[in-house]
Amino acid sequence: MFKKQNQFFDMLLQVTENISAAAAAFQKGLKNYQNGEQLFAAIKPFEAQGDEYTHQIIRALNATYMTPIDREDILALASKLDDVLDGLEAAANRFDLFHISAVDNFMHDFAANIMDCANELEQAMKALHRRKMLEIRQYTVRINELENVGDKLMRDSIKSLFARTSDPVDIIKYKELYELLEGISDSYEDVADILESIVMTNA
Repeated sequence: MFKKQNQFFDMLLQVTENISAAAAAFQKGLKNYQNGEQLFAAIKPFEAQGDEYTHQIIRALNATYMTPIDREDILALASKLDDVLDGLEAAANRFDLFHISAVDNFMHDFAANIMDCANELEQAMKALHRRKMLEIRQYTVRINELENVGDKLMRDSIKSLFARTSDPVDIIKYKELYELLEGISDSYEDVADILESIVMTNA
């Protein structure tokens, strides 16, 4: 059981470590890609674990009067962290649903960007755990930069898609997949925005 005074920071760090593990599994799954069903099966347990962590946080909030930061911020962090995992699961699911047969360089680049975001987020959450509020911003700034990288990847990938194929079904499938992958970096940025707000309030 979590120590009472640190339980929320402990839980949030656990959530973030689970996200890092999911991002690593996603990147590894693309490097060793065989089929979408296998990739989805590798990611689903992390999403299920993330849901359980979110429920734990909500239960703890309902049972606790005093929290180390505003309870609304804790709830917002839990929700936005869950969005990251939901995005990873949704992307992995599309590889399965769309019967994606091969992984292209854009997908690998998206996966690397997602992993980079996870690493920065974990460092930010470790700083929060240590109550080193002013350290957090260096990581949130980097996440914002990585989100811009994700934006460019989406533009380049869709531009390339329209240049290399005229099959409308392939265009629909790959365009949605690229947009989902970019959306994961948007979710990381949403978490970073909440962390910056926490820094402003508590530094």
